Amino acid sequence: MINLRLPYDPEKKVKMTQIEASHLETPLGCFRIDAFGEQLTSIALADMHGFYEESAAPLLRKAARQFQAYFEGNLSSFSLPLAWGNLDGFRREVLQVVVGIPFGKLMTYGEIAALVGRPRAGQAVGAAVGSNPWLIVVPCHRVVGSDRKLHGFSAPGGLETKTWLLRHEGHEIIKGKVSLKGSL
Repeated sequence: MINLRLPYDPEKKVKMTQIEASHLETPLGCFRIDAFGEQLTSIALADMHGFYEESAAPLLRKAARQFQAYFEGNLSSFSLPLAWGNLDGFRREVLQVVVGIPFGKLMTYGEIAALVGRPRAGQAVGAAVGSNPWLIVVPCHRVVGSDRKLHGFSAPGGLETKTWLLRHEGHEIIKGKVSLKGSL
């Protein structure tokens, strides 16, 4: 499926090109994967179900293969080119730290703020994590409160989606908190 942007962006005064999109059915629901050129611009849960579309674009095919491997339990980190240029500095720094959280591990908002160099910026980290355009590939579901509690998650399904992903990655969730066993 190819969505066309407006042929001309009056603000940037440049001609727009095609955005390619693919839909992929997974155990968590249907994902829409968007690419612009050779970079992924967004990955999100879509409202459609029972719909799979194989894209001709090599990047979208690669993304679909990696998603399939992740849900089969055969992939612990993604290697896909992301369109970082669309993000402001702080948000980009936060999400780049989040990309580095290994499969099966967790980090707190405070730990991420400290790594970015703003130790008191936990709420700002939460806002950056909440506006993550690349669901699962930038694993914001691996970010929890300092008390191991599952805080908000902006993907459709909210905390249910976050809980599903954490359980898929081997974490035990008890009464809205991640068990200490193998975590943090």
